Amino acid sequence: MKEGLPAASMGPRRFVGGGAIVAAALIVTGCATMPDPPATLGEDYPGTCMPSELTWPTDFLEALPSESSAVGGAVVGLRLEYVGERWAWRIRSAAERTDIFGERVEDPAAGREALVDVRTLEPFATRDVQLTEAEQTAGSGAYSAADRAGETYPSPLIIEMARVMDEGSAAWQITTCDTATNEQTVTTMR
Repeated sequence: MKEGLPAASMGPRRFVGGGAIVAAALIVTGCATMPDPPATLGEDYPGTCMPSELTWPTDFLEALPSESSAVGGAVVGLRLEYVGERWAWRIRSAAERTDIFGERVEDPAAGREALVDVRTLEPFATRDVQLTEAEQTAGSGAYSAADRAGETYPSPLIIEMARVMDEGSAAWQITTCDTATNEQTVTTMR
């Protein structure tokens, strides 16, 4: 302790210093909670492409935008991942942005990405993202595309839906997985 200063005068300095350290730790921790997706679809799967318990995309995509805090608006991407010994859906959606005064800002590239539990659809990590040109382009909705992809129980299972540019137009690229053989099939549809 410094000579001539009472012990009580050191408390606020310790508190401010400790608060700064805690705030920095929270920022670093917040960044680390949303991992980037694996480079190759399915490379992180522990064997089969079908978790023992999950909610199928055709069961939840229609209601998700209105019922979950995981998405900000229309779903523009979906991917099945195995993250830290936990199965998750990585969901990309349109989102709204606001300025420092809380006023809505028009930003068609504003998006949200969330990792949600495959069974409960509860989000466990989210982050803001910039949407691609294809993700910003209107087209058929995610549920409609999933329904047309032919997902049925027990196979095939949709493991990825992505908005892509195909011959100058936005389209859905849907990857399904044969749950018995793990064979993936990619289909592009408008």
